[in-house]
Amino acid sequence: YGKQWYQRRVRGTNHKVLEEGEEGGSEGYVTIVTRPCSIVEANLEHTINIHMDNSGFVTGLSLFTKTEECVGKTTTASAFNVHTQVLYPVIGAAPDVNTFIQLKEAEERKKSEESKDKRSFFAKYWMYIVPAVLFFMMSMGGQ
Repeated sequence: YGKQWYQRRVRGTNHKVLEEGEEGGSEGYVTIVTRPCSIVEANLEHTINIHMDNSGFVTGLSLFTKTEECVGKTTTASAFNVHTQVLYPVIGAAPDVNTFIQLKEAEERKKSEESKDKRSFFAKYWMYIVPAVLFFMMSMGGQ
C-alpha cells in the first residue's frame, strides 16, 4: 500500500439532479483521501466525521485514526471498524446589543445628571464676588 490512497466520497452542497444521459463527473461531491497505511496500522479502526451545514447538506469530511504516522506495521483485523459522526454547526452566543445600548444610555444620563451643578449663583461664584465687594468697599472707604 505504498502509493495507493484510501478515498471516501459523498454528495455535497453542489448536488444537482442529473437528467438522463447527462454526465455528472465529480462536481457536487465532497471527498476525503488518506494513506491506507494509517488505517491499517490502527487495526482498520477509524472515525469519519461528516460536517453538515444548517440546510443539511454535506460541507466536508474528516478522517481520524489512532496512529499519527506510518511505520510499516501490519494488522490482524479482518474487518473495518468505522465510527461515523454527523456534525452540524453550533451557533455561538450572540451579543445582547439592546441591553448594552440601554446600559450605555443610562450611564450617559447618569453622567449628565452628575455634571449639572445644582448650586445657586452665589454658591457657585462666591470666590469672585467676595473679593470684588471687598475691593469696592476699600476703594470707597472714606467717601
